[in-house]
Amino acid sequence: MEFLELTREEFQKFSEKHPLESFFQTVGNADLRASYGAKIHYLGVKDDNHILAAGMFTENPCMFGQTRLYAPEGILADYHNVEVLSFFTKHLKKYARKCNAMFVRMDPNVVYQPRNANGEIIPGSKPETEVVKTLKKLGYHHFGFTRDYRFSQSRWNFRIHLDIDYDTLKTRFSKSTRKNIENMYEKGVRVRRSHDEKDIEIATEMFQKTADRKHFDLHRDSEYYKRMQKYFRDKVLFYIAYVDTDIYLSYTKKELEKAKDSQQIILDKMKKDMVGKKLTTQLENSKKKILRFEEEVEEAERMKAQYPKGVDVGALVSVQSGKEYITLTSGILTEYKKFMPKYVMYNEHILDAYQWGFSYVNFFGISGYFTPGSLLYGVYEFKRGFSGEVEELVGEFNLKVSNTYYIYRILRRLKIWWRIIKKY
Repeated sequence: MEFLELTREEFQKFSEKHPLESFFQTVGNADLRASYGAKIHYLGVKDDNHILAAGMFTENPCMFGQTRLYAPEGILADYHNVEVLSFFTKHLKKYARKCNAMFVRMDPNVVYQPRNANGEIIPGSKPETEVVKTLKKLGYHHFGFTRDYRFSQSRWNFRIHLDIDYDTLKTRFSKSTRKNIENMYEKGVRVRRSHDEKDIEIATEMFQKTADRKHFDLHRDSEYYKRMQKYFRDKVLFYIAYVDTDIYLSYTKKELEKAKDSQQIILDKMKKDMVGKKLTTQLENSKKKILRFEEEVEEAERMKAQYPKGVDVGALVSVQSGKEYITLTSGILTEYKKFMPKYVMYNEHILDAYQWGFSYVNFFGISGYFTPGSLLYGVYEFKRGFSGEVEELVGEFNLKVSNTYYIYRILRRLKIWWRIIKKY
């Protein structure tokens, strides 16, 4: 076997056919990271001129004048082939020393434990302990089976297997999810698909407002998403949710008329029957309903006058990754939250995944906590409403190259604890 630097073309050809293919391990992601100053290394192991394993590594400054290498979502390899993995690791460490690296980081795209939609371990399934044991034996430090968002990539994702048709899948959505999707379409929520720079600006503004509202750092500006569009091309797509104000106005007027008709039925009954508590309560409720729709008609008329061509209310960016179609980031405008645009955007994402022949939809990051009130439970609950399964990955590993890595680990641990203390 031979460890060597691969050409861009060699790596691209190999990565596009590998079972662990991920958009993180692509030349597009390499170009994106290089545009922000990272040095790119395409490294691999060949045997008889045949690539057995390969990885795209970024090199960035770390501390103490040293660098760090990082293979996002790990190298593309058979992690059960200990011989190849050991050979790769041995020579990777030597290569990293030449780069003056303190350590090499990777978070393999390998499932650790199959789980159902509720986060429960699937009966009869077994955790992928052998991969973890092998990497640790080879000198990698495992950061454990974390449940939150502290690390480079999410260790917990929510994924839907598209092995049934859409109509059947929809019957598995939660009742509230189906209802919200249908109601929002009726109210005029629609989606436009875009690669336009103006829409990227609109989307980024919504992402940022959502981040500010939820008190987390976005770390991404419009320039980032424009570059992402540039380097990933048609593999990246922006969904902009908007309210068609014509449809919304028509909807509110129809609902108001239905409410009035329902009230008239109650009034007719009261003329014929004895007026008891039940009819009185129904009449009071109908009055409230009519008042609510009268107010909504007024709102719809104002929106129609202000936004005759519709108003943008939410945004989502998605990326194609091997057999998966992934949702990366989404955001909504608080003033229009009653239109619940995420339900429509995510549903449209699923429909596109079917149309384009993907095997999976990946709603990406969730936390590993599955009880109400726990960390980021709302994000998980929303995604679970579309049915699917929880994907738990093996986690993050660091390969020590220099002894200064021990100091780095102490400082990193202190930083994590400081973030926790600041929250409280």
